[in-house]
Amino acid sequence: MPPETRSLWEQLDSDVEPWRRGRIALIVIAAFYVLLQAVTISQSFFAGNLEALLAFAAFCSVFWLSFYLIWIGFNWIRWLAGAWLGLSGFCFLIWALRDGNVVLGVAGSINILIATYFCLSPSVFFFAKRQRENRSWLHSGLVVAGLLLLSLTFFIGAIGLFAYQAHAQVAAIHFTQEAAQHVYGDGDRDWLSQHSTPQALARSDEKSLIAVFEDATRFVGPVTQISRTSGKARVLYRFPATLTCEAHMIADGISAYGHARMYFFIIDSGNGWQLQSTWWEHPGTPMPETITAP
Repeated sequence: MPPETRSLWEQLDSDVEPWRRGRIALIVIAAFYVLLQAVTISQSFFAGNLEALLAFAAFCSVFWLSFYLIWIGFNWIRWLAGAWLGLSGFCFLIWALRDGNVVLGVAGSINILIATYFCLSPSVFFFAKRQRENRSWLHSGLVVAGLLLLSLTFFIGAIGLFAYQAHAQVAAIHFTQEAAQHVYGDGDRDWLSQHSTPQALARSDEKSLIAVFEDATRFVGPVTQISRTSGKARVLYRFPATLTCEAHMIADGISAYGHARMYFFIIDSGNGWQLQSTWWEHPGTPMPETITAP
C-alpha cells in the first residue's frame, strides 16, 4: 500500500461531506457580514446620520432575507446574491484604486471571493439540496415574513424621514431668507439676538455673530435684491432619543460694494430654526443670474 502523502488537514477535509463544508462556509460568511454590518451601523448611529443608517439597515434586511433563502435551500438565490456581491466588489475595487483606499479594496476583494464561492462551489449546492429535503415550511415562512416586515419597516421609516427632511428644507429656506433680509438688508440687531442660539451669542471672538454683524453693517449692508437661499437641511440623531436639523445655506445679493454672498449655518433642536453662525464675502465675480428682486 503506497504511503499517505496528503497532509492531516487534507485527510480530514476529504472525510467531510460536501454539504457540511458548505454549511461551515456559509456560517463563516454570515459571521463576517455580521461584524462588517455591525461596525457600519455603529458608525452611522454614533455620527447621527439617519439617512445612511436607514438606507444601510434596509439593505441589511434584504441581504439577510436572501441569505436565509439560500440557507433553507432556494438554490437559485445564490446566483442573484453572487452576482450582486461580485458587482459591488468590482465597484469597490474601482473606487479603491481611484481613491487609494486600502480598506475599500480589501472589502471589494472579499466580496468577489464570496461571490465566486456562492456561484461555483459544489458545497453550497449540496448544502442547499440537503436543506430542501429537511425544510419546514411553517418555520421558514415565519422567518421570511419577519424579515419582510423588517424591510417594510425600514422602507416606511425612510419615507417618513424623507417627508420630514423635505419639511425641514422648506422651513430652513424660509428662515434664512428672513435672516438675510433682517441681518444684511435691514441691519436688525434685535432680530439677530432673538433668533440665534445661546452658544452663538455667548461667543466673543472675531467670528462671533455680533462681530460679523458689525462688520457687515460697515462693509456690506444694506444688501438688496437678495436671492432665494439655497442649501440642504439634514436630519441628525442625538443619543438617546433626540432629532436635530442642521443646514448650511447660501444667498446672494447686491451691496454698495458689488456682489455679496451670505452664508448661514442654522440649527433646529426642537424649538424652531436658530442661527448658529453667519459670514459673508465679496466673490469678485459677475452678478449671478439667480438674483431677483424679492
